[in-house]
Amino acid sequence: MNLTFGQAQVFTSKRMTQSPMLSKLFNQIFGYTNVGNYARFTIFKELIKEIPFSQRPEILDLGTGYGEYAISMATALPNAIVHALDIDGERIDTVNQAVSKARISNIRTHHAFLENTAISELDFVFSVDVFEHILPAQMPFKTVHEKLKPGGYFLVKIPNVTQQTIFPERYFEEHHDWLEEEHVGQVYDLDGLKARFIEEGFEVIHASYSDGIISRLAWELAYLGKKAGIITQLLSLPLAKGLIHLDRIFHQKKDGNAIQVIGRKVYP
Repeated sequence: MNLTFGQAQVFTSKRMTQSPMLSKLFNQIFGYTNVGNYARFTIFKELIKEIPFSQRPEILDLGTGYGEYAISMATALPNAIVHALDIDGERIDTVNQAVSKARISNIRTHHAFLENTAISELDFVFSVDVFEHILPAQMPFKTVHEKLKPGGYFLVKIPNVTQQTIFPERYFEEHHDWLEEEHVGQVYDLDGLKARFIEEGFEVIHASYSDGIISRLAWELAYLGKKAGIITQLLSLPLAKGLIHLDRIFHQKKDGNAIQVIGRKVYP
């Protein structure tokens, strides 16, 4: 499966949509510009290899945001139906515009909570860095279990409750304030997330750490570069991406700033 990422950024970025032709040229030169999302995708691309897909799978991107993963999956699997769901209507509007401009016919968008949709008989559900924004009691594990086919797969990737940092925390005070407000569900270590899957009726088939200290360095450099201005952001981008790929090679996966679990719905 040829899973690519970031081509739709020219349709989803507010800044890029203001100058479409210039943005396409910019994208060709610099590639995807959000280092955090770029790092997440490199992990997702490896995790997806654990999933056996049928000829016409039904897939759900739970908490799709601007639809980048949904678009990637729909493009790589043209026979699939990919549901892109989010409770943020503005983001779903953006996804709809991107899907239309990219002429993708196999994405179905949903502005709703999952339990209020008619989606069912899913083969695969994934949620990448979404559950940390949800209180643990409200995380929709049960609903996902109900919507999956027997033997269906569920992937959750979230930040580890314990984070390794490099530069002094005072450089990231604004980001930390945002985290305290937004990451109400960043409560699990890897064992805790595995236990939650099992408690909700899943068989754990994969559990791992990702985003080691080199990847953290990439994110911190990119964050500081972006704060300094557009030129510094662009100059730091190749270095940050290079560090992410180094991390994927050298990270020992005994710990990390991100955790991911894949569960399979147990046959009745």
